[in-house]
This record gives sequence, C-alpha cells and structure tokens, in this order.
Amino acid sequence: MTVLMLIIALPHAPAQAASGYAHVHSDGQSVQRSATGVAATLSTHAGEVVAVVPHSRLAWLQVQLPPSSHGPRLTEVLHGLLEDRLLDEPQQLHIVLDPQATAIARSGSSAWVAVCDKSWLREVLSPLQRAGITVQRLVPEFSPSAHPVLHVMGTPDHSQCVLIHAQGVTLLPPNTAHWSALFDLHHADLHIQAEPAMVERVQHLLQRQPMLQSAAQRWVAASQSAWNLAQGEWAQGRPQRLMRQLQAAWQALRHAPAWRPVRIGLWALLAVQVVGLNALAWREQRALNAQHAALQHVLQTTFPSVTLVIDAPLQMQRELDALKRRSGTSASNDLEPLLAALGAVLPAGPSPAQLHFANQTLRMQGLALEPQHISDVQAALQARGLSLRQEGNDVWMLQAEGVR
Repeated sequence: MTVLMLIIALPHAPAQAASGYAHVHSDGQSVQRSATGVAATLSTHAGEVVAVVPHSRLAWLQVQLPPSSHGPRLTEVLHGLLEDRLLDEPQQLHIVLDPQATAIARSGSSAWVAVCDKSWLREVLSPLQRAGITVQRLVPEFSPSAHPVLHVMGTPDHSQCVLIHAQGVTLLPPNTAHWSALFDLHHADLHIQAEPAMVERVQHLLQRQPMLQSAAQRWVAASQSAWNLAQGEWAQGRPQRLMRQLQAAWQALRHAPAWRPVRIGLWALLAVQVVGLNALAWREQRALNAQHAALQHVLQTTFPSVTLVIDAPLQMQRELDALKRRSGTSASNDLEPLLAALGAVLPAGPSPAQLHFANQTLRMQGLALEPQHISDVQAALQARGLSLRQEGNDVWMLQAEGVR
C-alpha cells in the first residue's frame, strides 16, 4: 500500500482557516489529489502530515555565528545577534536556525535564520490540533537557494512574484520596471516557475519560457525541504522523528526517480526468484512422478494380477504376504512376525496378560506401558512398518500399517 503524505498549506491570516485548508495528498514526489477542506474533514490516517508555512509569514535573516558557539548557549548567542534586528522580543518569535547550524557554530560562519510569529503559528495550527491531526513537520514554502528561481503565482489580477536566491527570499514589486536592479533576474541559470494562469504573461514580459508549476506541485516540492520548523513547542520526540525518517525513506524508495533503477532491479530479482522456484517445483514434480511410475511398473511387472495401482508399496506388501501364505511361510502381518516385532521393542518388565489375533490384528490386554515408553515403542514399531495404538484403557492393537 502506498504511504501517503498529507501536505497542508497554512493560510496567511488565521481567520482563513475557518473556510478550509488547501491540502495535497502525495507520495512525496507527485500530486495524487488536491482539495480545500476544513480541518475536521482532513484524514487523520494519511501517513506523514506536513504543514507549509507561506512565504508571506517568514522572514529570512543571515547571522554570523562566532566559533565554538554550539551547544546549550547557542540560543542565547542567537538572541543576542538578532536583538537589534527584530521588531518584537525574541521570546515572541519562532526562530529556527539553518539545518547545518551545529556544524556552522563549531567553526564559526554565517548561517540563515527563519523567523515567524509564534502567536500566528499557534492560531493556524490550533484547528488541526482540535481535529486530532498532528503536524509532524513544518516546512517553509520557499527558502534561500544558491541557484536563483523566480516563482510567479496567482492570476493576472492578483499575482505575486518571489525570487529565491543566495541572498534570501525576495518578494518582487508588482511593477516589473523595478526588477532591473536585481542581478539574479538576468542570470543565465535563472529558473522560472509559473502557475498556469501566469504562463502567458511571463512569456510576454520576460521573453522566456517558464516551467509550469501549480500551487499543489509547489507545496509537494516544499515538503522535500531540508528545513524543519517544527522545533521548540512544536517539536516531537525521537520515536516520531524515527517514524518520519522511515516513512520518508520508504516513499523515496517507492517513488523517487533516483531510486528507479533499484526498483527495477528488485522487481527483476523477484521475477527471477519466482521463475526459479517454479522451475525447481516442476523438476521435483517430474522426479516424483517418475518414481511413482517406476514403483507402479515394478508392481505390475512382478504381480501381473494387479491391474489398478492406488498405493504401490502397500499393494506390493499385500501381494507378498499373500504369496508367503500360499507357500506356507509366515507373512509380515501374521501372528509370529507381530509377536517377534513386539518382543524386540518392548522394555523389560511389562507383558500382556491376554493376546487375541484376528483379521491380521493382534489385540493385547493388560499391557501396562509407562507414558515415557509409549512414544519410543510406537516409533520403533513404525520403523518396522507396524502400527501400535491404544483402544480403551488397557487394550492395545498391533497391526501392519495400512491394515484397517
């Protein structure tokens, strides 16, 4: 069964959550289904739940971490570095450091910091929590990237253009005449991704062919971000993190293009195993059929009177016994052979009080066998082709196997 991922786009204003959350069901690589619905209608059994923080609610700041600032004092160092750059008190803001912050803080270097308002985040997540939906990861819609990407969203009447680049995440002004100051917009490696309603306008204004990307596809791409803003009061324990990592690994193995050769190889290996097992079973069945045919041939060659073969070994034993009786020799299921076999396997001490032989069956009364000896005696007689079973409290029956 495909492990789904429920990706929820958080609204800019908390009041918008009442009308519903835009959400996507995904396998982690593509859009399977997208819709808008109130929190109570969202599935609580959809695999990993990821919430996307809109770019309009995130601020990106770059700080210079001093060497050896990692460890418990990193939070205090970070608050000190940001104190003069924030309009609110650090305690009122949700501040998340670069995923590589620990390594950066050891050596000392610049790092990105994502900042959003705590009260806003609590308000937009509270309807989901009341509906029993646990958000396992919080990811930014956009994050700084070394490779510049221009995202054009909305409709011609209400559009937004966001540039992500090495200097941060920049909301561009509506007037494209002011874009000339941004060097990255003229970069040869610039990628342009536009929603369907904006493709034609982008072609006209920028004279470049954009890549089509719907809002749902943008949120699926955001779900693969290395950033996880679910920290502090929104963090989860180690078991939840381990489960998320296992789910992510399973989704990547099943759907990621990079793992496609591995998937093909596994299916090919499975197919080879199935074909090999079928071939082995076919060969074993042929050998078994050949053995049955050989036994049937020996029986009918030795005893031509047997025309219908059902159980070759048993029928051959019966024919041999009948031949012995006709020649005056004791058969294997006569009284003497049965007594001889019984005497050879019985432990010292117990002996039957009465014996009665009829219809190739020896009945013994008064044979007291200890429980620990019964299985040994039965196994030894079975090796001789005989069956010993108890009938009643003190009556035992001994006969050749197959005799009823």
